[in-house]
This record gives sequence, structure tokens and C-alpha cells, in this order.
Amino acid sequence: MFPSMNRTSVIAAASLLAILAGEAVATSSAAKNVAACCTKLQQAYPDQVVNTNSTLYESWNERWADTAELTPSCIFRPLSAEGVSFAVKTFSQGAGGCGDYCPFSIKGGGHTPWAGANNIDGGIALDLGLMKQTVVSEDRSYIALGGGALWHDAYTNTNGSGIAFPGGRCPGTGVGGVTLGGGYSWFTGQVGFVSDSVLNFEIVLSSGEIVNANATHHTDLFLALKGGNNNFGVVTRFDLAVFEHSQMVHGGLVIVPADSSDKVLAGLYDFTDDSNGVHATEGLQVEYFMNATTGDGQILLWLIDTDATGDHAALEPFFEMEPKLLNRVQTTPIADYATSIPAVSRVLMTDATFVNDFETIKGVYNITMEIMKTVSHVPDLTWDFQFEPLSRHTIEASLARGGNIMGVDTLEEDLLVVFLMPLWLDAKYDADVHAASEKWYRAIKEYTTSVGKGHSFEFANYAAWFQDPMASYGAENLEFLREVSRKYDPSGLFQKAVRGGYKLGTV
Repeated sequence: MFPSMNRTSVIAAASLLAILAGEAVATSSAAKNVAACCTKLQQAYPDQVVNTNSTLYESWNERWADTAELTPSCIFRPLSAEGVSFAVKTFSQGAGGCGDYCPFSIKGGGHTPWAGANNIDGGIALDLGLMKQTVVSEDRSYIALGGGALWHDAYTNTNGSGIAFPGGRCPGTGVGGVTLGGGYSWFTGQVGFVSDSVLNFEIVLSSGEIVNANATHHTDLFLALKGGNNNFGVVTRFDLAVFEHSQMVHGGLVIVPADSSDKVLAGLYDFTDDSNGVHATEGLQVEYFMNATTGDGQILLWLIDTDATGDHAALEPFFEMEPKLLNRVQTTPIADYATSIPAVSRVLMTDATFVNDFETIKGVYNITMEIMKTVSHVPDLTWDFQFEPLSRHTIEASLARGGNIMGVDTLEEDLLVVFLMPLWLDAKYDADVHAASEKWYRAIKEYTTSVGKGHSFEFANYAAWFQDPMASYGAENLEFLREVSRKYDPSGLFQKAVRGGYKLGTV
């Protein structure tokens, strides 16, 4: 059969053919499963399913970032938890054969920018975007937010109500992704992470069962969902604690030149250091917005005091910083404070955490600027990186509300989260920017560890696909998450069928 080949070559060729045949069978089987699932959904919910031939397909498949756009075989937009339940049961059965299932993605707000995070090639896209209810309870103790709601919906619909709650700082982000990733808000210094304020999760399990996880029912699942991402089911409603508030805040955006960096970083260190005094109502985010080609840029200072009548003492150095290129500080309703980030072409986020230390902050800054030079050839590349304080008083506020699974509950030092968010236009440079971003991530981890200031925590809300936020919570917490997964998802559907998010490894 192979006259010019020796026995070893024949065996190798046969092995290759077997592998290719196996892949073909697997591909054929997956396509059969997906076709069966799409058909079942179409028959049950004809007005809520589109496929690639539909004129609605392109608009339904839009994402915040072009980098997240893939080509699902069909898209399903449920209106209720019951619709989600039907879909999940359908996905778990596939075409009906032993071991069959349908790969699918879960989209809330669709703000995570890497391909596969909330979309899928060839599978089914489960889009919760029509489940965007925002209802304040009669006793004004919580707000019920649909699994597909955006923070914009929540802020707009409660404007003027005299209540407040922690939520995404960018209104265009989804309630689901922010909350299941932990969530950092302008109220974090007072009430901890967004997930800490959740009183109840309504969630559809892999069996299709709809359960409520809270402080008295399914308490292990309740804890796991506070930072555990999409590993346990599809959350269809979040009941979030609210509190009385004037809804007025003081602050805004201040922009200073890039050559103000030394005093900005010194101010960042002082602000993050709790030994300088706890300022729970005051929030700060430092954002560098740099042109990778020219090296020019600006520093955006996002400043807020959620107590509009306070003295704003911790923020005063930033209010007074000169020269200013822009000053939009004012007293304003919180619904008007934040603005959504417009849709972007290509973007990636990756993050790391380290102990608040001035020399380390400068070292992180220097590394970030050096790595920027490796992508200076990429046209129209904005090298955006941001610092976010994670002071001890934030963790104390988190623990006061029951805490979470993110592994920062024993924090003894003030931390800083730094995340990189390059933005570019041309897909042909994707590999270059991705490589530079991963190089940055590993360089920051290595440097901060080498100087004794590293911390394992990785914020899932800002993480890239090459990171492992679930493992960063610590071995004990990771094993707890795996135990919860085995209990509530014994078939492992959300580990094998949902490719997006951050998985738990061997469950």
C-alpha cells in the first residue's frame, strides 16, 4: 500500500489518519448536537431564536468589542428563567446520544473583550439581553436585577428614588459579569465588592432546575457565586441590597499631562495607604492613556466622593493638582457621574495585584512603559493602563457583608490592582498586542514577587484568557469551588460545554 515507506512511516501515517478521522467524527458529532439543539430551541421559541441565515443575526451577534465577535450557529434570547431552564436542559442532552451535549456561551452585557468569553464559534449563544428587569422591592431593601440587565438600566430606573447600591462604574457593563467576577464599584470602600451585596441569586443549574441561593438556602452555592464566575449555572436574577442615599456625589474627571506622573503616583500611594486615614466614601482610579507610537499621553484621574457634603480630604491633592488639561469636578447625581465607554474595535484586558508600596508602584509603571515600546509599530494603538486601590478598609467592609470566595479576606496590607487595556484597530496586529499583553502580565507578576510585594489575587473582571483568576483565590478556595461544582453540576456541563469564563481545572 505504501511501497516507498518503511514500517515506521506506515505506522506514523496510519496514526495520523486515525487522528484525523477521530477529529472528523468529533466535529461531525458536535455539529449534529448543535443542529439538534438549535432546532429544539427554534421549535419551542420561534421568535427568540435566529440562525446565520436570519436578517437579524448580525445585530443580535454584536458585542462591545470586535475582538469578541464569533459566529455561533444560532442565538437564543430567553425572556424568563423558565426559558433559560429549557435551553440548559436542551444543551445537556444534545442530539440525545450517550454523552451528547451542545457547546454554548453565556452573554449578559457582553463587555468582556476576548474571543470566546461571551460568544462561541459553531455553538449556541445564550443571550440574556432581554432579561433586563430592574425592580426595587416594596420595602426598599433590595433591587432585583435581571441576568441580562446593564448597570445603565439599574442607575437610570432608580434615579431620583433616594436609594443607592454598588454597581459597575461603566454603565454599559452587564450586571452578571461584573457581579460574578466580584465587582468593583464607587461604593466599594463602604460596602465591599458588588458581589458582597447580593442577597439572593436565582440560578438555573445544569439539570434545568431553578433554585435560589442565599444565606439560608444553598449557602455553599451562594458563597461560590461571589466571585466564582459562570462555573455553576446561569444566573437569571440578582437581588442586590440597597441603602438610603441622596444619590448626589462630588467628583468627576480630571486630566493632567503625562509628565505629572511622579506626583500622581505619589498621590496614589498616599490615597491607598489606610494608615493615612480611612476614607471609605472617597474613590480614585488612575488611568494612563498613552500613544504607543509617539509615547505621548495623558493621565485621567477619576475622582469621586459618594458623600457629596464631605470634606473630600483624601482627594484634595488630586483636585488641586496642576496643570490641568480638563477639570469636570462637580456635585452631580450618581446616575450622571459615570459614562459608558463607546464600542471599540479591538481591545484586551489583563491584570495583576501587588502590595501598595511607592517604589513598587514606580517599578510597575516603568515596566509598563518599557513594554509599550515593543508595540510602537502598531498603528493607532492606545496603551491604556489603570491603577485601582484595594485598601484594607474595603476588605473590612466586604467581611461585614459576609465576604466572598476571592481569597482577599485575610488581607493585612493595602493592595493595588493594575490592569492593562490596549486598544487598537487592525486585526493583523492582534498577535503582537496579545503577546505584549501577556509579556506585561508575566513581567509584573515576576517583578512584584521578586521585591516581596506580589499578591496572588487576579481580578476576574479584568483578566485575559491566559490568566487563572479562580486559582488565584488560593488552593483552599479553589477546592471549595470544585466541590460546589461537583455538587450542583455533576455532569460538568458548565466546565466542558461553556468555553468562556475562567474554569476550575480538574473537577
